[in-house]
Amino acid sequence: MSEERRPRVLVIDDGEDYAHLVAAHLPEVELVRPGGGGGDRLPDGPAALDWLSAHPGEADLVLLDVQFDVPDHRLLPLGEGVSPRRTRRFQGVAILRELRRRLPELPVVLLTAQEDLALVDADGALAAEAHTWFMDSHDLDSLRIRIAEALAEAASGREDGPVLWGRSPAMRRTRRRLAVLARGRTTVILEGETGTGKSYLAEAFVHGKSQRSGPFVTLDLHAVPQDLIAAHLFGALRGAYTGAVADRKGAFEAADGGTLFMDEVQDLPGSVQKQLLVALQDRKIQPLGAARRIPVDVKIVAATSRSLADAVAAGTFRADLYMRLSPATRVVLPPLRERREDLPFLARRLIAGAQDDPEIAALRDQVSRAAGLPTGAPLALLLPGDEEPPPGALSLALPKAGWRLLETHRWPGNLRELSLVLRNLVTFTLVSAADAVRGGLRLSSARLQIDPALVGTLLDTPARRPDDADGIPALRVRPGETLGAVARDLERQAYASLFRHTGGDFEAMAEALLDDAGRARSVRLRFNQLGLKVRDLRRELP
Repeated sequence: MSEERRPRVLVIDDGEDYAHLVAAHLPEVELVRPGGGGGDRLPDGPAALDWLSAHPGEADLVLLDVQFDVPDHRLLPLGEGVSPRRTRRFQGVAILRELRRRLPELPVVLLTAQEDLALVDADGALAAEAHTWFMDSHDLDSLRIRIAEALAEAASGREDGPVLWGRSPAMRRTRRRLAVLARGRTTVILEGETGTGKSYLAEAFVHGKSQRSGPFVTLDLHAVPQDLIAAHLFGALRGAYTGAVADRKGAFEAADGGTLFMDEVQDLPGSVQKQLLVALQDRKIQPLGAARRIPVDVKIVAATSRSLADAVAAGTFRADLYMRLSPATRVVLPPLRERREDLPFLARRLIAGAQDDPEIAALRDQVSRAAGLPTGAPLALLLPGDEEPPPGALSLALPKAGWRLLETHRWPGNLRELSLVLRNLVTFTLVSAADAVRGGLRLSSARLQIDPALVGTLLDTPARRPDDADGIPALRVRPGETLGAVARDLERQAYASLFRHTGGDFEAMAEALLDDAGRARSVRLRFNQLGLKVRDLRRELP
């Protein structure tokens, strides 16, 4: 959005009040006037959706009323079995859900009286619709703030420095909440499954935005022997315990003026939980064996892969320590399987970032030169539906069969697993291309295709026919002299397994691998290149 014009605000409301309010009292924004009988606003959901579809980009933000007194045929459904009366009362929620489905990037401020908020929440809107601001419709200052917040976040994009947020509602909520909690000494509790990025967000975002001048210090409590946790946290003098041959500075003292990230805080033994509670209350620590206490100024980020509230209920975590850490600052990082809409964005960014690895960069440059590109040409991922590769980039194209495997995978390792899988995809694909180039092959384009069977191997979810629920037997990684030899062996296993799985039907194989049964000849040629004998494989068929 350019700085030369004011932000354009579209009002969706069955009455004129909010449009008049914006026109009369908010000169910093421009009221979109859709016309067509609607005047300064759009009177209902169908009219709004039709207009927005016909005028993409014309509105920078939507102000949306909650209650709509319109005929039944103009109501969007709120849910199965919901009465027309209730649907009218919360019609804005139904419109909001449809806006989120069609225009997920468009910021929305939902206008409602404060007493309606609990009722809206009961319909699931607050939990389901992020990037939406709820406010008292008659508070002009709050309205200005909400509009500014919405526009600022929309302009900030999916990235914040090194942090990849994406556009999923869950990550939008996380971003807004952490931006507030990062300030000053406020303690933060980060809960989330392994691999969701707790330590990375703590350092790159929370500590980075805290404006604290001290260091970021990490202590993984799960990796420290229980009888040494107190010494690692608070420090110890020489001789304080068996093996303490010198004074030890604890994590609290090392993080003075900065941030202490305590990972797997639920693993704290009971005796240390008491010491931590006192340290947080008094802002002082007492090293083991010391007679005096040391004042410290530390921002705490306590991370856990399990619910601290559940640990309190089970009696393994002190309730008073939990309250001191403050449940109000608890942020739950969503697992990757709950933010699948971010998967294309994350995949592209992670593959682009993989070239920072020197080994991958060397392979990229070798293949790029063979494709007529300069050294240092960027890597780009092409997904199904992408038409043209970025100019000057070495493109890695992933067919539909491979992308389906990524989309439907449960990602138990979350972002960490996704990053590793994509890095290996890049490595194996470039190794195969580099080996072919060294063997004398000339590349006709700067576009390499990722083998879908390789995706299944790396996910331990072998490729399969789209209409067949039975998977291919898992492949086995066998050591080889080079990565190229390993990749070739995996590819041979994948093709042989797929041949047996489809009964030797090359069209079915082409459908599974390339999403195109008409490319059976290409699959047959690749069979020959890999040294696979169709006659021998057919003898193995039932």
